[in-house]
Amino acid sequence: MPVRMINRKLAEEVKKLMPETLKSGQNEMPVSVWKELDRLNGHRDKTAVAIFRTSGCSWYNFSSCSMCGYFNDVSRTVSISDLKKQIDYVSNQIGDIKNIKIFTSGSFLDPREIPMEIREYFLKAIGSRMDKILIESRTEYLTETNLSNIAANSDKIRIAIGVESTNDMIIRNSINKGTTYSKFLESAKTVKKLGFEIRSYLLLKPPFISETEAIKDTVRSVEMVSKYSDDVSINPMNVQRNTYVEYLWKRGLYRPPRLWSLADALIQSEGRGTEVVSYPTGGNRDRGVHNDTGDPELLDLVVDASLDQDFSKLRKYIADNITEDYQVKLALEGSQSYQCDYDRLVDRITSASFYI
Repeated sequence: MPVRMINRKLAEEVKKLMPETLKSGQNEMPVSVWKELDRLNGHRDKTAVAIFRTSGCSWYNFSSCSMCGYFNDVSRTVSISDLKKQIDYVSNQIGDIKNIKIFTSGSFLDPREIPMEIREYFLKAIGSRMDKILIESRTEYLTETNLSNIAANSDKIRIAIGVESTNDMIIRNSINKGTTYSKFLESAKTVKKLGFEIRSYLLLKPPFISETEAIKDTVRSVEMVSKYSDDVSINPMNVQRNTYVEYLWKRGLYRPPRLWSLADALIQSEGRGTEVVSYPTGGNRDRGVHNDTGDPELLDLVVDASLDQDFSKLRKYIADNITEDYQVKLALEGSQSYQCDYDRLVDRITSASFYI
């Protein structure tokens, strides 16, 4: 029997934590623009990144994913004219860079968030100068009809899809994604048929999953999506504002994954059918992937291994430096109902705010 897509109780709890009134203003400016490295062309290369301010993800109208706080950056009053001005601003900022990643607070291919007119404007203003363009979308927008007006550019577009996990129980009861693995397979076949590339996002350590099981699920998911993916991005959890994950984290009932675990997942995923990368957000910070003590060298090795697809230095560093304490803590966490951050939980218990 197929798993129902929505756990309504979880969806309701996630919804309660979202701001009642979303921000408006600054509509003519993107949320952020910067430059970094990626390997969209099969090698490390300079890449521009832009986050457009939009009216937000359509899924927010029902609830949200348990870890996603991108609704904090939306504006309900963004107009077509505003979006064009944002595109013009980005166009003037990126110089001669030939690769770009475009993010919104939802899906670039949601016509309610990014109207067809804006897609075409973007491709003329920026896309025509690019060798490779990465955009994001939920599975429901990946239809032949909806993709028709950008299909002529399919050879330069990579569509990033938030698969998160190939286990429908995790998607439903930990992530609140409102989709299923079969939905990914159906949309991925359509995307490939039309000649687009695919980057599959996988989430390392959603709530209610032990870190050991999270590693296993990620590696298994890499293998299952590899047939349809030009690459897979392992995204370790980072704790975003006004989310259910933040609610648990503040109470010591959730700990983001350790860098050791991210490195382990990457190493185990090598050679499973496609390239695997990870560019952690908030690495070595409390809200992001981190060991008990800061480890900038390990974080750099994760990024370098991703960019070059050479995991030898990362593998050696793990073999030489991994601690027994890490193994003990993972075993302890696996026996608990929650993935506790014990230091944060102790601080919480000893404070007057524990029961708030």
